[in-house]
Amino acid sequence: MKRKTTASSGAKQLHNRLAVLRTERGITRRQLAEAVGVNVQTVGFLERGDYGPSLELALRLAGYFALPVEAIFSLTPFPPMSAQLYPGPATSSTAGASS
Repeated sequence: MKRKTTASSGAKQLHNRLAVLRTERGITRRQLAEAVGVNVQTVGFLERGDYGPSLELALRLAGYFALPVEAIFSLTPFPPMSAQLYPGPATSSTAGASS
């Protein structure tokens, strides 16, 4: 059964970093699916946000990537990785002010 999370159903969308994690480790959807014991289509559904994982699957994915679940899944959008790695210059309310 596919569980889509939508605003109209009152459920929040579950955001994830699966595609980023999978890509940076150089593994295919099929390899990830086999490693955690699901169908390759399930990985695609998860990556697109079409499906929310069970707690068990979320824990298996976290174990596979050796990360806490909250590093992979979130109820709020993740900031772009570039913003986390290369934060822009700090803005100051006094910047540009001269007396």
